[in-house]
Amino acid sequence: MSRYYLGLDAGATKTYCLVGDDAGHVLGFARAGTGNYETYGVDHARDEIRAAINGALLDAGSSLESLSGIGMGVAGADLPEDYAMLDREIFAPIFGDLPRAFHNDAMGGLRGGSRTGRGLVIACGTGCVCAGRDEQGREYRVGGFGLEFGDECSGADLGRAGLRRVFQARDGILPPTRLTALFVQRAGCTDVEELFLSMYRGDIRADNLEPMAQLVSLAACQGDAAACELLERGGRYLGAMVNAVAQRLAPGDEPFDVVMAGTVLKAESPVLRDAMKLTVHTAFPRARFVFPEFEPVVGALLFGVELDGPLKQGFYDVLADDLKTLERRCNVALRTVCSNESS
Repeated sequence: MSRYYLGLDAGATKTYCLVGDDAGHVLGFARAGTGNYETYGVDHARDEIRAAINGALLDAGSSLESLSGIGMGVAGADLPEDYAMLDREIFAPIFGDLPRAFHNDAMGGLRGGSRTGRGLVIACGTGCVCAGRDEQGREYRVGGFGLEFGDECSGADLGRAGLRRVFQARDGILPPTRLTALFVQRAGCTDVEELFLSMYRGDIRADNLEPMAQLVSLAACQGDAAACELLERGGRYLGAMVNAVAQRLAPGDEPFDVVMAGTVLKAESPVLRDAMKLTVHTAFPRARFVFPEFEPVVGALLFGVELDGPLKQGFYDVLADDLKTLERRCNVALRTVCSNESS
């Protein structure tokens, strides 16, 4: 008899859910809105998480009662008190006593990115966080608490920095930048003056222009100096995050993988990644940077399956084939679409 599991990735912008079995077959998938309670509150997060779970179970033709275990990667689960509150307010009412492995969403990125589940993950999307697990199972993380607690290179931070450069160039404080045309176009304005007045009057908010980090990367691809400067600075900061975790978990000269997750690190421009790698390789020359093999929701599913022991032989082959089919059926990317850099 097959055993069935559920994987949940509740993030700041979206929630993904998968249902699969112990052989690696993927049976159901669904998506919903933000599952991070810090964005719109616990009630909203609960509703979106429940919608994703119910949708995946329906897609799989299954039910909660058929599940043997649940793996979860949840944004906003940062401190022990967060885990206790989220389990009490969201997950216990949904799952009851079902066995579950509850992790921060960064750890889902690491598990999906590495078949060993060991090494480091640097995740930079809506937010940014670096976490790792060593061979002894010790875990450590830095960042991910927001701008007011020291984070500097999230997608939101990069995007807003790009917008500031547009207005600084408007005032003549900085030279002209390609960012201006990109932001004006994104806002649907005719020129920077209309953009400035629309934002000043509150007709357009910065949130209306997201994802703004995408515009910074695009400008960098066009050789824009302001955009490249922002990405270089951000890359150095991400590299410092990696070094802080590596000093705790990989202090020797042994090689280790650094999984690069999140939309900002997958952007076309290599400027941020190159600056990050240089910062890390200066301190840890044997660090290997790789893009994740699978998306974090797959890592969450693996956490659930592993509640009952090691993965079966051939599990990954079945999983990869089933994910290809699911991606076509659901128009979703659950495997990496980036070439692996391994450097």
